[in-house]
Amino acid sequence: MTIRLARARRARSVQAGLVLVLAQLLTACSGVLDVSLPGNVNASALDQPTLAATIVDGAQADFECAFTQYVESTALWSNEVLNASGGAEVVGWSARFTRPEAGTTQCPTATSNRGSFTPYLPLQIARGQAELALDKLNGFTDAQVSGRTLLIARSAFYSGYAHMLLSEGYCQLAVDDGPLLTPAQGLAIAETKFTTAIAAATTVNNSAILNAARVARARVRIALGNKTGADADAKLVPASFRYDATYAATPVRRRNTTMEDINLKFHLSVAPAYRGLTFGGVADPRVIATDAKRVGIDAVTPEWIQGKYTAPESPLPLATWDEAQLIIAEAEGGQAAVDAINRIHTRYNLPAYAGGTDAQILAQIIEERRRSLWLDGHQINDHLRFNIPFATGVDQKGVRYNNETCIPLPLSELTGRT
Repeated sequence: MTIRLARARRARSVQAGLVLVLAQLLTACSGVLDVSLPGNVNASALDQPTLAATIVDGAQADFECAFTQYVESTALWSNEVLNASGGAEVVGWSARFTRPEAGTTQCPTATSNRGSFTPYLPLQIARGQAELALDKLNGFTDAQVSGRTLLIARSAFYSGYAHMLLSEGYCQLAVDDGPLLTPAQGLAIAETKFTTAIAAATTVNNSAILNAARVARARVRIALGNKTGADADAKLVPASFRYDATYAATPVRRRNTTMEDINLKFHLSVAPAYRGLTFGGVADPRVIATDAKRVGIDAVTPEWIQGKYTAPESPLPLATWDEAQLIIAEAEGGQAAVDAINRIHTRYNLPAYAGGTDAQILAQIIEERRRSLWLDGHQINDHLRFNIPFATGVDQKGVRYNNETCIPLPLSELTGRT
């Protein structure tokens, strides 16, 4: 596939996704993404202010489909789970070698079989849709669009989150037809989007988007070395806060594939490093792994299932108080870090952490992140940020691990760029 064709396909995918949302509205179907595109729907209708909310709903829905693909793909990449499948795509993600166009299939339609381990194109589509929604909203007025400011907050949040994930997991960021960006440059874009979301959510007093964007901006800021800014954002997040990506048992594209591929389809098995975790002799309820007393569909790998997500409709967290506390711990260090860790331990009825040297406290922060943020899409970035070694040698099936750390961009995104 040439780069021109690949980028054209991505542009068409963004446009088609938006038209699909319009079709859903016009035909009064249930669910944002569970219809086929009628041939007589004109994309120019998307310029109507009355459809602004529907466009934003579509951007969110496409992001949520992309997010579960990202979570399970990067969980394999960073060895939160093992490959228990025979599929070539699963083997590639698990062993950290990817085909030239890995991850460039789309999220499924309502009637198709779902895609597997395809985070890249769905994330880019979600990013493009959120950006287009922002562009259209900025061209409308409050008189034309009811709740316009909240729609701006939502669009900016999902644009920021897509930029953030693409920058955290991939070696470079491609935005439309511009030059390749470094992960740091991509995170800087994400920060501006979250700042927009915070301002808009503050204006309309929407605490959900406001605090979700605070956590996300703190996440970006700590990665960029702005500990003061990260700390300030994280401290504003209220206790027990959580903002989720939502899922459903039907249609197919609305399922939590992370749960499904571990617990129902047995393509993945919880990695040994996440089994039987305790603290001070007490079982850690943040990481529940159970021996299923069977092997995966590869007929080789012992199957261990997870207990964090219990059904295909289980939500995936995008922003939590737990993460905010761990950002505070990393930003401040010392006794403040110990206190933040222990606030989390109190929540989960775990024994207190006694602290130690600066190096020991940082090591504990990394371990707390590994447990609190398990199967949430964080581990690949933590490996890269904290220089945690990726798996080497061979896996449990004798497949040799590659030396990749960040995920390479699809070849079609590299050709013709600088």
